[in-house]
Amino acid sequence: MKKKAVALAVGALFAAPAVHAQITMGNETIGTVQIYGKLYPEFISAKGQGSTQIGDGVSTLVTRNGTYSAASAGTSFIAAEGRIPDHNQRYAVDSQNSYLGFRGERNLGGQLKAIWQLEQSIAIDDGTGTWSNRNSFAGLSHKTLGTVKLGNMDTIYKEYGDTFAMFGIASGNFISASNVLSNIGIGNNNAARFHERRANSVQYQTAEFGGFQAGLTYGPDEARGEPGTGLNRNLYSTGIKYDSQMFYGSVQYEVHNDIFGASSNIPDATITNTGANARSRDSATRASGEVRFANQRIVLDVARLHYTETGQIGAGRFQEYKKVNWALGYDLNVGPWGFATQYVRAGSGNCQLTGGQDCSTTGLQAWMLSLGARYRFDRQTFVYLIANKLSNGPSARMDNWAGSNPNRGEDIKQAAIGISYSF
Repeated sequence: MKKKAVALAVGALFAAPAVHAQITMGNETIGTVQIYGKLYPEFISAKGQGSTQIGDGVSTLVTRNGTYSAASAGTSFIAAEGRIPDHNQRYAVDSQNSYLGFRGERNLGGQLKAIWQLEQSIAIDDGTGTWSNRNSFAGLSHKTLGTVKLGNMDTIYKEYGDTFAMFGIASGNFISASNVLSNIGIGNNNAARFHERRANSVQYQTAEFGGFQAGLTYGPDEARGEPGTGLNRNLYSTGIKYDSQMFYGSVQYEVHNDIFGASSNIPDATITNTGANARSRDSATRASGEVRFANQRIVLDVARLHYTETGQIGAGRFQEYKKVNWALGYDLNVGPWGFATQYVRAGSGNCQLTGGQDCSTTGLQAWMLSLGARYRFDRQTFVYLIANKLSNGPSARMDNWAGSNPNRGEDIKQAAIGISYSF
């Protein structure tokens, strides 16, 4: 009988994808194991234009005198041509954040369960990937007391906010709002970005009560306490959400200590902070909301990013930068067809340098517009067409181009056709 049961389970493993969205084996007594995933490769066309040129006026967070120079441009300036060339048309096949996952749970008695998950990106376009590089954890879940997990996970800030996720294919894609909504825009170093996954973290979420739920993520600095290490690069992320059939609302707050998100993105070394006493505290507060109708959805996000650094040596060093970004999205489903659009806007913000020196944020604004259409064959499979324009101000360097490294001020146009299959 045992051999027969194993044979049936193995047979289900290969037959189930045709009829089920997920594959589950086991039972509550011995525990369950579920295999799931999503593949969404696409053919992409991309092009850049309008790069900031030498002599153009820029923010003093880009270069101290407010004039773009060859030194600021670095290798993007081609001396023989006397200019910064735009990126020409390119084509690519990319699998985005296609993933494969395994998860399970086991009843420990009463209302308590043991839970686990291992999830990883699978680059089906080039055969590469890293085991457990997406949400992976082990933990305990109680119907009344809540859930605690340890591992590599999305922060609460990421999990509770920016819920638009066009067609469920936005993760790792050029249409992801987080490319603008959650980033500083001075440079494209993700040290300044929120809406991320945190390795070596612990997360707690309450049980759901009347549609309300709260959560907390803590990521310690595992190098803290080592001889000669004075920094404490830890992270706190918290939020509360309400979810009903028609409405969704949430507020999130996240703090990054000693990550130096601003200095990591400022290209002028005479402005960035150095020295044994330098410290940083970067924070983000975001409110997210949805209104849902029978076949429509409107989503709004507003985020305030705040970067501060202390312990600077000398005047004219970075001290503070704060800005407000927002996003508005709409999608509509008509039979097998789906249509969606989202607009994201990043403000230029305001800044301070030490010693009371002038600080200008001229040209740090940016906006991004995404459009998409989808045709669904069944609940697991659909084809889609998406298009996007990211427009950078002359000082901004927002970046949603996975296959290239856009110049400062360069606008990026991308379009793709793809297929999504979930199991």
